[in-house]
Amino acid sequence: MPIEVRTATARDRKKLQQFYSREGLSFDRLASRTATLPMGSSSETMFIIAVTDGIVCAAMKLDIGESPEIGKIGFIQHLEIEDELESTDLGEKMLLEAENIARDRNLRALDTVVSEDRPDSIKLYENANFQAEHREIYMRKHFRNRVF
Repeated sequence: MPIEVRTATARDRKKLQQFYSREGLSFDRLASRTATLPMGSSSETMFIIAVTDGIVCAAMKLDIGESPEIGKIGFIQHLEIEDELESTDLGEKMLLEAENIARDRNLRALDTVVSEDRPDSIKLYENANFQAEHREIYMRKHFRNRVF
């Protein structure tokens, strides 16, 4: 089955909604959420999709913004691939499309944040020559126990 990887258009909105719904996410919330990124706010947002037989089978959000240190960068979020296709090279193709967009728009870098409990995702990005810049620790102070 041939799979086309490309930038989504307005005509793809319903297909994106259906795809992210299957993945347990709300496309509308992802699309409308103002990106708060390590680089500050996003000046442009797009989605990269993989389509086969008119159905979106993979998608990711790419925000473009300005880093005071290095200039224009892209930030990849919400890369999701249909379970049946996770062991294929579709993730690599999605990242390659993001790289092509980055080069076309003269971005200085592509960034992403990957959870340490996702070694498969870490390996995908490492294989695409992404390098770990730093690690963060999520911390919380509890004030009271839940009653229910």
